[in-house]
Amino acid sequence: MVQQRDKSRVHGTPGSVTATVAACAVAVAWFLSTPVAAQAPDAAAALSGGWQLNIEASENPDGNVSQFGGRGRGGGGGGRGGGGMSGPPPGGDLGREELARFTAQIMMFHTAPPLLGIRATAQEVLLATDPDPAKGMIYKHATDNKKMTLPTAAGPIDFKVKWDKNVLHREINTKESLKLVEDYTVSADGKRLTVTIKTSNIMVRMEKIAITRVYDKVQ
Repeated sequence: MVQQRDKSRVHGTPGSVTATVAACAVAVAWFLSTPVAAQAPDAAAALSGGWQLNIEASENPDGNVSQFGGRGRGGGGGGRGGGGMSGPPPGGDLGREELARFTAQIMMFHTAPPLLGIRATAQEVLLATDPDPAKGMIYKHATDNKKMTLPTAAGPIDFKVKWDKNVLHREINTKESLKLVEDYTVSADGKRLTVTIKTSNIMVRMEKIAITRVYDKVQ
């Protein structure tokens, strides 16, 4: 059962885009066919389902991944696919192992998933960016804004999730000083999902980049 997978998240190296999209499509089909256990408000019902990344409509969908050795996609919003830096490489006051975890966390949360599968109610949300449980990309959150610590291959990570009117708000914190704030907003016609991500930290030199991912509803 998917509900049990949040206890054993492991972040893996993604395969080809084609394989990932095909695998995620299976998860999307499961989300669309599985009944919601609790009565969802309009915002939760609108958020639930499958969503496909629209690169052209997005701006810096992969954030800082190129700064940490990944390949970023610039998107069609005139943005850059990752930040350039001058001066010494990132690291700050983090040790080698801490920096390795920090880098893995950036790669985990700044790499835009090609497909999202979401099942939301007023009380909880299940979010899948990859259906393979070994990759640890299936998250189950209560929407009570209470901290929940989950183990990952990049170290323990704290999550807090809540509804802010019609917007799903997810806050992510790590002991390596990384903080991400994600907002999930569905358009009035229900056909487009916009995910904005704000990243901050006090330990590592990183260029501040606005991340906006736009997803189209999978019919």
